[in-house]
Amino acid sequence: MLLPIAAAKHLTGSKNSAVTIDNLVEWLKGKMMAKMTLIIRPQPDADRDVALLVRYGVPALVSPSMKRTCQTHELPESFNFSGIIMTSRNAVEAITKFDKVNADRVRWAKLPVFVVGSATAAAARDAGFSNIIRGTGGGAGLLAPIRCYFNKKIGKQENGVSFNTNLPLLWPSAVEISFDLVAALSTHGVAVQRLPVYQMIANAGLDSTITDKITEGAIAAVVAMSVRSVQIFRRNLDAAGKASSLAGMVLIAGSSAIAEAAGGGWQTVYIARQPRRSRLLAIAVLSHRRNNLSMSYGDHT
Repeated sequence: MLLPIAAAKHLTGSKNSAVTIDNLVEWLKGKMMAKMTLIIRPQPDADRDVALLVRYGVPALVSPSMKRTCQTHELPESFNFSGIIMTSRNAVEAITKFDKVNADRVRWAKLPVFVVGSATAAAARDAGFSNIIRGTGGGAGLLAPIRCYFNKKIGKQENGVSFNTNLPLLWPSAVEISFDLVAALSTHGVAVQRLPVYQMIANAGLDSTITDKITEGAIAAVVAMSVRSVQIFRRNLDAAGKASSLAGMVLIAGSSAIAEAAGGGWQTVYIARQPRRSRLLAIAVLSHRRNNLSMSYGDHT
């Protein structure tokens, strides 16, 4: 009779004390309530993360801290650039909306594309780009691949024409950036022309569905992949009067900077060794399983 004994200890402090049916039902409800992981990154990536977590048996909800809006620019011709830098799927989707890119897609598609992560690489491939060079982590992870690429091209020819290493890279970026590739690559003699093609706008407030789940204590973990997204989430949480709920939540952060931006009060903070989506979601799966084991057996001692 482990279940009644555990309930008695939980509800009365003694395994020999009587437990009413009503108390037992309430205790079972608390044990059976699905503990969920909250994804706060923008769409459509948030839905992709939820789908992956659900595939591994982790209930998850979406509460994007930001939404994307595209910026209008006059895009230069493709022959003005030696390549393209894309640090997110948003950049791929934004630049392929330009009429000039669509009108001369073959020429643009031949340019080398330096991307961050497998998701951005897949988006670039789906958009028709073929020469894709991938870095890991954030923008800083592109420094070595770009330097290596240009070092190999110095003095070389393509189709009988010397490769022009003086042409800049085009960087279609967000309006707000966390790592300045223009400055970082300039120290290595690589010119970059930055073109802000999209902006991430903060979502004001939390959806009532999310606040209800927080009130119920159903949110066990929050996955944060950027400083700005976790700052907005924390601000919205404070505005909803739910800051104290952090004591029952685990933060899964992509870096120490993200963890610091999230502030204090969390039950536990896990920081991924590398800011990769796969690592953060793997931590989310492990955290969920550990939490379930604790719920199942933690009261049996």
